[in-house]
Amino acid sequence: MKMKKLRYTTSLLLLLLAQVGCSDFLEQQPGSQISIDEQLATREGMLEAVTGMYSLMESTLRFERYTVYADLQGGNLKFSPTASGSNQGELSVPFNVQQVYNFSDTALESELESFYGNSYSTIAAANLLLEHLDAVAYLSATERDDIAAEALSVRALMHFALLQVYAQDTNYPEADMPGIVYKTETLQETLDYAPRLGLQETYTAIVADLEQALNLFPDAPILEGPSYSYFRTMSTEALLARVYLAQGAWENAYTHATQVIATSGVTLTPKESYLESWEAPLQPVSEILLELSVPVDADGAIGASRAAQYGYSSATTYADYVASQDLLDLYAAEDIRGALFVEQELATLENAQLVNRPYYFTGKFQGNPGNPILRLSEQYLIAAEAAYQLNNTNAALSNLNAIRERAGLPALVTTENLEEELFLERRRELAFENQLFFDLKRLGRDVNRNDGCLSTACTLNYPSNFFVLPIPQSTINLNANLIQNEGY
Repeated sequence: MKMKKLRYTTSLLLLLLAQVGCSDFLEQQPGSQISIDEQLATREGMLEAVTGMYSLMESTLRFERYTVYADLQGGNLKFSPTASGSNQGELSVPFNVQQVYNFSDTALESELESFYGNSYSTIAAANLLLEHLDAVAYLSATERDDIAAEALSVRALMHFALLQVYAQDTNYPEADMPGIVYKTETLQETLDYAPRLGLQETYTAIVADLEQALNLFPDAPILEGPSYSYFRTMSTEALLARVYLAQGAWENAYTHATQVIATSGVTLTPKESYLESWEAPLQPVSEILLELSVPVDADGAIGASRAAQYGYSSATTYADYVASQDLLDLYAAEDIRGALFVEQELATLENAQLVNRPYYFTGKFQGNPGNPILRLSEQYLIAAEAAYQLNNTNAALSNLNAIRERAGLPALVTTENLEEELFLERRRELAFENQLFFDLKRLGRDVNRNDGCLSTACTLNYPSNFFVLPIPQSTINLNANLIQNEGY
């Protein structure tokens, strides 16, 4: 019998939470704020708000322009041909990512403007929970701790997602690079707009939230459903390891990644069931640490999933994004992950004629899957890279080989080109999981997009202003303390 997943539903409270943090909230009548206070004053209302916070986070992190961003910019993706109509077979860049794909996004009409705003709305929802916890009747101290830990974890994750998109990395040649605005309270009575923190200050704030959360989590969760559907100790610690890796804090990254591996109770999906685990409808892979469930309405109907970006249903119904040959060429013949690609012949326009050409859809997101945010395999790769940076080559090889051998590849026994192998293994294992471009940026690597590149800029040399996106101009107009990213 399939395990029941956490159900994300839309409610009045969720709609109210979605307004918090946006400029519209400042113009609302007092009654709206009173309504929020009233609903968050009861245990039932608070639990509904916790679910609403996750729903906001799920929809924000599933937003197409964000969820394909790192794979598209890094070169893992190309485009499928138009399925039907007068333009059947034509290859073109989807309209909604044209600026980003060409490294020509603008502050005035940024294609990720809604991602920026919705991320801060999710953060505002988390802050509302934290601000109202002490006023809620019938919540035990343990339940307060659990809600606080989950809200802090969500707040940290959303700030980190913003940091990856809108701030340069710690190795950028200029000193004192800006991070992002770190919101720890909601705007209610005063227009106290905060400036961007420095890059390292932002990392410090993210880490502080996650460390505080780890100190608060009780043994028993307050929400029903499988533990991978919301933050628990294991997923918060896994996120902390990812944050430390991005920061280049190698010892901390290694410590937390190995702690997750040793104590989470989750094990790597076995080689024998790896492919079928990805293909199981509605269920996550067995090694999942955090997966955001698909939204479900009151009648049990599924709203949307990442199949919208990567799914294949028929020769006339399929998504826009397929694997580039750049990515496909990285998988050796014996690598079982190569079998995750679904080959389909699609009509393609060549020299005014329609001819069938093969395209490769990922098997990770067929059907209606949830959105995997954290998997155990990433923790092995974090531990391997951090160990390498700490000159612990034995630990680096051990953790890397756990992933290689599961994939059917021979274990590496030499440290020659180990740094490159660590990068390539992350690219193979985490393909389509929105990681590649962020890896290129933090490692100081150039972008080289070859197969199927339709961009006006198929390469991007590091460092560059365009490894980050512009802060939306609408936000800068509202907050005079914000400094725009250089080059925009």
